[in-house]
Amino acid sequence: MTRGIQEIFRKEVKELGRDRRVLQTALIMPMFLVALFAMLMGLIQQSVLDNPVISMAVVSGGDERLLDSLRDSGELDLRVVPSYAAGVAMLQDKETRLVVQFPPDMAQAVASGTGEIKIAYVPSDPMSQVALGAMREAIRAANAEGVRTLLRNQNLDPALAEPLKLNVEDATPKKGMSGSELVGLLPYLVGLWAFYGGMSIVSDRVAGEKDGGTMETVLISAVKRGEIAVGKILALACVCLVSATMTFVGVAVLGVLDLEITRSLFPARGALPLSAIGITGVVLLTLVAFFASLLVAISAASRNIRESQTYLGGLSFVVLLPAVFSQVIGFTGAENQLWVAYTPILNSAMALRAALGGEGLTPAAMGAVATNLTFALVCTYLAVRLFRREGMVLKV
Repeated sequence: MTRGIQEIFRKEVKELGRDRRVLQTALIMPMFLVALFAMLMGLIQQSVLDNPVISMAVVSGGDERLLDSLRDSGELDLRVVPSYAAGVAMLQDKETRLVVQFPPDMAQAVASGTGEIKIAYVPSDPMSQVALGAMREAIRAANAEGVRTLLRNQNLDPALAEPLKLNVEDATPKKGMSGSELVGLLPYLVGLWAFYGGMSIVSDRVAGEKDGGTMETVLISAVKRGEIAVGKILALACVCLVSATMTFVGVAVLGVLDLEITRSLFPARGALPLSAIGITGVVLLTLVAFFASLLVAISAASRNIRESQTYLGGLSFVVLLPAVFSQVIGFTGAENQLWVAYTPILNSAMALRAALGGEGLTPAAMGAVATNLTFALVCTYLAVRLFRREGMVLKV
């Protein structure tokens, strides 16, 4: 690092330290939002695990024995309604989550094997889907009991009703943060804040200096223009790094506080291996280098601060798409394909997720470091070229 780069770097860091927006966007907001996301996830998870009682409307005239078994399950709050239409009206008004109408002669229908239960639910309502699942489980249990009774009457082993049984085991590796819902959330937030932490201030630090006339003073100084560009990139990279790191700090604070609402997000797993910490650090450093150089290059290419903000606003969607896709790629089965390892931003999110899960070095991590460094060098080169143009002084 040359003396000129050091001088520009120190100048930029001092000015950024005086900017209250840096404190808000790079320090406070990442911690606040990751804590908010984690608490919401904990609340949802806690609500599901607590098996809340769900309201269900039952048309009068059904089989009382089946109704009694549903009441005994403790998961359903049964409300008897005079007609199916009345139950549907309650369902549409969200007064109940499911409407059930049993056959008029339940015993005869069961004996003949033609019993049909009419059910109405709202697919867009999560609790309505939960109620439907509980009802299906209750009917499955009733059918199984009926088969067992039939087998007993025929002097056969009731176990023949269910010849196959599931023995489910948790195969999650007991290392790192594996098993925690935060493993999927953290890489997404880290990637976003690594970008948005720098995006919020880069327009003022480059294009804004053009509008204010301070850029001319800097460009005519003894420091070379290429050194000015690199110094600004390094200072902005520090802000991006701090912003991304604060998401980890927010998670660590929640873990130390040991709140009841977020306790389920911190299962008892092994400590994160040093190799995983190293991989996380390298991927994150190269990612912020890529983002910082890209942001400075775009702001330098803009004629004024308004144009810079327009370009960066469009770019934010380009960054957001692969970050969001990293949350759902597991449903596609493509997370281990080669193209994922070399897709910018997506590969960084996948590498961070693998490292936090204690998996160590993965193709995504190697691809992320390679692509991030390549784009960082290209964008730095473009930024230096842009700073050397006369347009940086003439504002055209």
